[in-house]
Amino acid sequence: ITEIAGLYERAGEDLPFRLPERWLAAQAKLNPQQPFNLVTTNDAIGGVSGAPLINKSGEIAGLVFDLNREGLGGYYAYDPTVSISVGALREVLAKVYGAERMVEELR
Repeated sequence: ITEIAGLYERAGEDLPFRLPERWLAAQAKLNPQQPFNLVTTNDAIGGVSGAPLINKSGEIAGLVFDLNREGLGGYYAYDPTVSISVGALREVLAKVYGAERMVEELR
C-alpha cells in the first residue's frame, strides 16, 4: 500500500512525477495517510483497467488500473494487480475535483 503522502513526496518538476496545479493546490486538504494504491493477487488480465476491485463483502474496494512487472509475463495464475483504493478515489474526487455526487455513489 502507498499513501497520498507518497504521491507528494515523489512529485517533482519533471515527468512522470509532475503533478497538475489542481493537485498541488489541494495538497493541504487531502489526508496524507489515506491509502492510495494497493496490490492484490486477484485474477486479472490485460484489458481490465478501470474494472472495480470488489472485496469479499461485495463492496467496491478500489479500481484496477495495472499489472506489475511480475504480472505481465503470464495469464495462467493469480498475478499481482495494482489498484487505486476506493478511499483515495473518494478523497480525490471530493477534495481535488469537487465531484460530491460521484463520491456518494461510491459510498
